[in-house]
Amino acid sequence: MKAFTKWTPNAAALTLAVALSVPLSIPAFSEPARSVTAIHDQTVASFQPGELVRLRSGGPVMTVSNVSGDQVDCYWMDSSGQPSADKFPISVLKKF
Repeated sequence: MKAFTKWTPNAAALTLAVALSVPLSIPAFSEPARSVTAIHDQTVASFQPGELVRLRSGGPVMTVSNVSGDQVDCYWMDSSGQPSADKFPISVLKKF
């Protein structure tokens, strides 16, 4: 019985040491961050009139009417059902 009680703390310490030495890695589920230039290059060629877009920060779904330089003309219906329109920089939009 004495031999068992001497080994118990050592076994517990060994188990804890092994458990703490294992690296805890959590896989990333999001895409790697892209530069503003990469986002701009991707969106410049991809927005076409009639496509649906949304602000990267959220908001209503909008329809692209025209792309001029780095500005995109968009139309959407507001919460009261009235049509709205505005220009947005390409960098703040994403495809819906």
